[in-house]
Amino acid sequence: MISKQTLQMIYSAFFIALGFIFPVVFHMVGMGKIFLPMFWPMAACGFFLTWPYAVSVGLLTPLISMLLTGMPPVPILQLMMAEFVVLILTIRYFRQKTSLGVFWIVLTGMLASRVITWIIAGWIAPLFGLPPDLYALTRMVQGIPGFACILFVVPLLIHRIQHLPVFRMRKSHVPSPS
Repeated sequence: MISKQTLQMIYSAFFIALGFIFPVVFHMVGMGKIFLPMFWPMAACGFFLTWPYAVSVGLLTPLISMLLTGMPPVPILQLMMAEFVVLILTIRYFRQKTSLGVFWIVLTGMLASRVITWIIAGWIAPLFGLPPDLYALTRMVQGIPGFACILFVVPLLIHRIQHLPVFRMRKSHVPSPS
């Protein structure tokens, strides 16, 4: 029998692999920035991993991708790491502490990560010689199609795998990885 810790490591490796493969595939067809491909496995991992493993996945995935492919570039790397940690921790928190359906949990996590995007994008804009508000707004608008797709696909996958309700409130707190 596989221990819980071993299972968490296997899931972590799986989500890191998805977080590496999705962007490569999406960028090959020119849809990387628009569809936020690294966000998909990050949002999902918040439902399967305990917070230490999930946060590790959120930090390691963009770092490994940058080391192997050069993407995301260094200033964007820190932005994405912050976005993923906020996304994952928000999803973990609302999964454990509320009875919300999966859609609402993912929506809350994505909105929280977008707030961080706005704040940090404003800070790094001068590195690119751009006006902070314009750069932050561009980052936000660029990701709208991906945001919408994530809100559609990830809750349905979680529903299919964990049998959690998509929209309606859960009847009780369903045990999740601690």
